[in-house]
Amino acid sequence: MKKTIPYDINGQTLSVQDLQQIIEPALSGIEDLLIGDLTYFSENARYESNSLQIVSITQIDQKYYSMTYKFRWTIFNGCLDINAEEFMTQNVTFHVKPEGLEFDIIELSKGTTAEEL
Repeated sequence: MKKTIPYDINGQTLSVQDLQQIIEPALSGIEDLLIGDLTYFSENARYESNSLQIVSITQIDQKYYSMTYKFRWTIFNGCLDINAEEFMTQNVTFHVKPEGLEFDIIELSKGTTAEEL
């Protein structure tokens, strides 16, 4: 899935620090997509709000970058005596385009029973 953070690049060459300053205020707009469907891990897994942080941004090609980010998620199941808090680190690639930063987000979701067959 492609998701763009609008920004008028206007031919500028942006540093990694510039990119981070553009992305950080816009994280809330792509947060749900970056976190994905945590039921992939468990029906009881929950994202800990406002825990999404950029770890690093690395240039991988001209105008292509990889962003490493982390977030906290919790799982609680009283019947199984599970109460855990975990950090997850993931990567996403993005392309600097004239109209903004286009993220290529991979969607993770728990498969249905029909898909497992």
